[in-house]
Amino acid sequence: MTVLGLLPASFAWAIVIMVSLTEAPSPLPAAVFVLGMLPLGGAFVLVSRVVVDPVPSQRAGSWSVALLVAVSLALWWPTYAWARSGEEPWAWLAGFAVAACTLVSWPAGVTAAVVLGGAAAVGGVVFDSPVTTHLLTTFGCAAVVWLMCQVLVWLLRLAWAAQAGREAEAALVIAQERLRVSRELHDVLGHRLGIIALKAELAADLAHRDPERSAVESEAIRVLATETLSEARRAVHGETTTDLATQLEAAKLVLASAGIVTAVDAEADLIARTPDAVSRLLGVVVREAVTNILRHSDARQVSIALTGQGTSIRLIIVNDGVRDLEPMPQSVSGGTGLASLSARCGAAGARLVAGRNAAGGFELRVDAPGGGATG
Repeated sequence: MTVLGLLPASFAWAIVIMVSLTEAPSPLPAAVFVLGMLPLGGAFVLVSRVVVDPVPSQRAGSWSVALLVAVSLALWWPTYAWARSGEEPWAWLAGFAVAACTLVSWPAGVTAAVVLGGAAAVGGVVFDSPVTTHLLTTFGCAAVVWLMCQVLVWLLRLAWAAQAGREAEAALVIAQERLRVSRELHDVLGHRLGIIALKAELAADLAHRDPERSAVESEAIRVLATETLSEARRAVHGETTTDLATQLEAAKLVLASAGIVTAVDAEADLIARTPDAVSRLLGVVVREAVTNILRHSDARQVSIALTGQGTSIRLIIVNDGVRDLEPMPQSVSGGTGLASLSARCGAAGARLVAGRNAAGGFELRVDAPGGGATG
């Protein structure tokens, strides 16, 4: 706001100089001359609006420049005729006008300089004044005023850039939060809904053969649905628990409930030494892998192994339920879940590889920096 006020105020000096350096022959012409300053001030304000507009209209700029030049020329005769002895008030006005037009665009500035500079030279000839003095006053004033106003415009644009940067930063924060929520909900809902669907199928199969066990499975579905709702709410607020130890225990329970034999080989001491960030990352990997096993495989056996490899940690999850009709890529390139998981691992400095192993099963392997964990 300060810059927006200073720019028109800078051009107001043109009016002050003209009024102070002229002397009308009587009060009536003096009053008319002062009233003539109103359209001049309005023209400067219009030009200033174009200059400070973030997206200036070329048409508006042309009209404002034309108006300013026209009003300046309209004041040419009375200003020269009533100028105090030895003063060049109109040359000062021409300098301010040329500076204002140059701020709009260089072509407009050049046009104004030719027209108004020529008028200043004619004024010197007609009113028997040194032409060189009038031209020096016009172009000297134009250069100084343009430089001063250019600094103000630069400060204004710098403020706009800072504001745009703050808005972009806020938009980025919002986008990152949406991405986090989307990722967390995908992990939570994909994992839990897969289990619920599996148990619902089991309960339906047992409905006639074993009603009591079907009722037990139905109750388990209700409990899972309640827990899923609570975990989804926690995910929205960033309160999900994804550490490795918790997810390994959950994987054993979930896979066992689906009738899948699960072997987990992970030393408690190694899990305890795993850095928190890596623990959360590997926990997400375990949860996503279990979800994919339940949804996309016919697994009967699953093995999960965690080992220390020098200064890194390796997590290997293998299942024997590869479906022959589905292509098995040797690298992570397809599937929203694995692709997203690979990108997350890459961002954390880890490497994820998934595909068919030599024994014909599906293997998912992650090598992550372990902060000096050794096995």
